[in-house]
Amino acid sequence: MTTGGNATARNEAGMAALAQTIRAARAGVPWWAKRLPDPGPGPMTPEALARLPLLRKADLPALQAGEPPFGGLAARPASGFARLFLSPGPICEPGEGADSGAARALQAAGFGAGDILLNTFGYHLTPAGLMFDDAARAAGAAVIPAGGGNTDQIVTAMRAYRPTAYAGTPDYLNILLKAADAADVPVALSRAFLTGAALPASLRAAFAARRIEVFELYGTAELGILAYETPAHDGMVVNDGFWPEIVTPGTGDPLPEGEVGELIVTPYRSGYPLIRFATGDLTAIVPAPDGTARLRGWLGRADDAVKVKGMFLRPGMLAEVLAAVPIPRARFVIDRLDERDRLTLEVEGTETPAQSTALHDAVRRVTRLGCDLRWCPPGSLPQGSAMVDLR
Repeated sequence: MTTGGNATARNEAGMAALAQTIRAARAGVPWWAKRLPDPGPGPMTPEALARLPLLRKADLPALQAGEPPFGGLAARPASGFARLFLSPGPICEPGEGADSGAARALQAAGFGAGDILLNTFGYHLTPAGLMFDDAARAAGAAVIPAGGGNTDQIVTAMRAYRPTAYAGTPDYLNILLKAADAADVPVALSRAFLTGAALPASLRAAFAARRIEVFELYGTAELGILAYETPAHDGMVVNDGFWPEIVTPGTGDPLPEGEVGELIVTPYRSGYPLIRFATGDLTAIVPAPDGTARLRGWLGRADDAVKVKGMFLRPGMLAEVLAAVPIPRARFVIDRLDERDRLTLEVEGTETPAQSTALHDAVRRVTRLGCDLRWCPPGSLPQGSAMVDLR
């Protein structure tokens, strides 16, 4: 994965942990026992790892529909986990009740006792809110459990508590800063932990101009926080407890260090083992002087999903929306307005209040996203186009 003395030791430890993870998966989960060869008593090798099958995130909904709730991938029943989440897809995700890697990311940025974290990640059904809440409290800091979408109340809390750090998406931080300015509320933020959506260079520069140091993180609901920026800002350090690979998109073939490809991750855990978990995200592993693995950050998607306001949107979700409302043709359009993602559902037909309400409700239920509606003349939308991304 990397070169140098420290890297050699890390690689050897990682190969040993991979072998232990695979042995535990084979012993505790029949689904994995049928698909994974016995790694033997020693450590794994990169060659043997590359021969193992991929488990794609996009496959989880079908697996879980066939064998609820976890598709046969968990070593314990749902009652054996501390927390139980549900992400769009739908995808059931067990949680162990720990910080899932966020604590190391916060501590690396110098966050700790005396700080107040404004946590705008959701606390309901998805894990990010609790993940950062746990991590901040473990670091000895206070937390404002804000969630998202209640901007006026959050600005009031900012006036009262003067938080020193923010956790959430880049888009929402920008919204809060503008709202605070409009309300003449002083901003005391000095750090921002950003994940869940792309961070344009323009927003990073705007935050820096306000003396807010940005720490970009990479994570997923299934894995937790996989990688994080440090004050050196020389790439994202891969968190302990994970083995990352970069492969040619659509295959399991490894790519050389530095090349952009699909990120494959194996966490070292036994309760919910995910062996060679294909995230669908594009990135690259870059060398670092201290021998730790670095990710270049999120560089796009290898499949047909896109991220909108921190949530995955897939073309297949349109069919679910239209199954609830009899519309002949529609498509999702994603663009940006004032440095913020915007989702629009373009619909053929004549607007009626009842249909508009039903469509808004269906989009929210299927995608967990709000949207604008744009009604178009019959026959005006292209056939076979469920989604277009204009960003």
